[in-house]
Amino acid sequence: MLDEIRYARSDDARIAYRIVGSGTPLVIVSGLGDSMRDWKESIIRMLAKEFCVILPDNRGLGLTGMGSIPPQKMTIAQYAADVHAVVEAEGFSEIFLLGHSMGGMIAQEFAVVHPEMVKKLMLFATDYGPESSYRAHLMNRCVLPLQALCMIAPWHTKGFRAGACAIATWPGSMDRLGEVSCRTFLLFGDADFLMHPDVAHEMERMIPHAELKLVAGGTHRMHDLYPTEFAKMVLEFFGM
Repeated sequence: MLDEIRYARSDDARIAYRIVGSGTPLVIVSGLGDSMRDWKESIIRMLAKEFCVILPDNRGLGLTGMGSIPPQKMTIAQYAADVHAVVEAEGFSEIFLLGHSMGGMIAQEFAVVHPEMVKKLMLFATDYGPESSYRAHLMNRCVLPLQALCMIAPWHTKGFRAGACAIATWPGSMDRLGEVSCRTFLLFGDADFLMHPDVAHEMERMIPHAELKLVAGGTHRMHDLYPTEFAKMVLEFFGM
């Protein structure tokens, strides 16, 4: 089975990504502070039996550098452009796309800008920006203090700081989610303290071809707690 680390050029940055398996490409975009190494190997192996799994490292994390963009200037749109550079480097014209948390924001941006490339979209434990419901507002209000902390706390990586800044300045996708034309699977947990289930129901109403699964007891990182069950849900949606 193919399993390699490769690099794609996006402007002046080298975007590292792991590519595993064969078949229809499934691009998995990680959340704030995560890299390709934070996805459990059991999940990757299960998915790679059916798909060509691609896991990019966001800027400043894992094997990807920041390039010339300082952390405080990083944007969700630039992360989406980096994912597009990876897809183009592999020569894929159509992909399955999965994004977790901040990665879900990046996936939304990608799907709106490149609708012809996304066959199916899975948004996992994410939100659609500063206009979302009260609980998500609470999360977004926390980002600005987090951003300030990241600027003065040396133990945080540049990539973590960049992600916090990107979330804080993202205008959101509220006015654009109606443009998402592909089948979309919304996966949320009802015990997620960051992304309240209200956000899931709001997104279900906004996206034309969306279906929602709300997992009882599911947390923000339920893929870590229940990797086999999570992989089965991914396989079921993208395999249909």
